[in-house]
Amino acid sequence: MLSRTTTAFAAWLVGASAMAATGVPTQDLKGLSDPPGITRYTGSVLLYRSDAAYDEVSFPTSKPVDKDGQPFAPKTLAGAGQRTALQYLVPADKSPLEVLRNYQQEYKPKGFETVYECANLEACGASNINLHAYDLGKLLFPANYANAVGDNSPAACSGGAFIGDLRYAVLTNKATGASMAVMAWKPGDVSVFCDEKAFKARASVLLVKVEPKAREQKMEVLSSSDMGRSLDATGKVAIYGILFDTNKSDIQPASKPSLDQIGALMKQKPGLKLHVVGHTDNVGGFDANLALSRRRAEAVAAALAKDHGVARDRLTANGVASLAPVQSNADEPGRTKNRRVELVLQ
Repeated sequence: MLSRTTTAFAAWLVGASAMAATGVPTQDLKGLSDPPGITRYTGSVLLYRSDAAYDEVSFPTSKPVDKDGQPFAPKTLAGAGQRTALQYLVPADKSPLEVLRNYQQEYKPKGFETVYECANLEACGASNINLHAYDLGKLLFPANYANAVGDNSPAACSGGAFIGDLRYAVLTNKATGASMAVMAWKPGDVSVFCDEKAFKARASVLLVKVEPKAREQKMEVLSSSDMGRSLDATGKVAIYGILFDTNKSDIQPASKPSLDQIGALMKQKPGLKLHVVGHTDNVGGFDANLALSRRRAEAVAAALAKDHGVARDRLTANGVASLAPVQSNADEPGRTKNRRVELVLQ
């Protein structure tokens, strides 16, 4: 005989499932539409969209591995510019392979060639427990995806747990520099608040595309006097006007005004010695970002020595990757603030 508690819980479970089940939508969710240049699989419904005017993206082109508790892809295709991420639910009984092949066929005449492809969870390095939270999925889905879709939205229902038949490909257009990743899968177990049978019959698609675009310059160049005041008051100053190529330590020409002001500060204060510290966001592997942040700091110190005559013994270059964020890395505005060079008093 069931206990009163067990019977009550079972009744709640059945009742919750019956009255609150999220069904498969028949049209795009309110407020969502395809951005220009994006073609969807015929009959698909758009469940999620995330855009960034400027973002850095590293598409895995190798199986991710665990590194310091975080997924890390030994090989990636990196890009920076205008980024969009879209999640669709395709019509019933269409396989992830059929969907992926249609995307490849559709975008090939537009100049996109497949540079990497994998099939199944093991080969792709993806988790079947929670696709967006681990391994390949964590490297592809926008950082704020879970908060944006919640637990029982159509996007969450189409994700599912214990997914199957995963397909993944990376495409690039050498002529335009654009790149995109397409991942398709079949959801497995879904929330009790979802119409499980209906969602299981449909494949889901995540498409992430990045188009080369110059970053809009919003940061004002700090004057040497402003830098000096910040150093006197706090012992450090953040410099946002020093820009680098994506995943590289090459300093962009637009950085010259900021470097000129640092050079002027060093001449005004001949006894000043500084740590030049590189900071990154948390996109990508920690070890790679640590090495990158140090190379960028060294590039700044070298530029100050070469172009402004600053003695190298007055500058010590170091990198701390994402260890000292000033804002959350959950969205692009926060990541932008975290990517910086800081000057710190020795």
